[in-house]
Amino acid sequence: MRSTDELDRLVLGAVGDDFVTLDHIVTRLAARDGRIAGKLDLGLLHRRLVDLITDRLINAYLLHADPPYLTPVKVNSSTLLTSWFYITQRGRKCLANSTRGRAHVQDDESDSRNQDPYPPAVNF
Repeated sequence: MRSTDELDRLVLGAVGDDFVTLDHIVTRLAARDGRIAGKLDLGLLHRRLVDLITDRLINAYLLHADPPYLTPVKVNSSTLLTSWFYITQRGRKCLANSTRGRAHVQDDESDSRNQDPYPPAVNF
């Protein structure tokens, strides 16, 4: 799996809870077991977020206190900081499929680690 695929999956997971800001996404990614905290490249994160929006996996909005409460935003580097992000139905399906695929891969890996390194010569 490419590192951008993993980052996409983590961003989709971070956005999946509610309307969230870029700061919330960064905080969620940095808090993930310390795996990403030291490697988090904000430029890459911004590009991946824009790509996820372009692919219609995430939507970007401005939130207002008065109607209309939501205004869709065309995202670019200058609007990322003021936008609120929400996962789309398509993004939820993509996240579910990627999580399901990762579970199968992890199951296969754990099965191979738990096998006896010296299989019996004769099966009784």
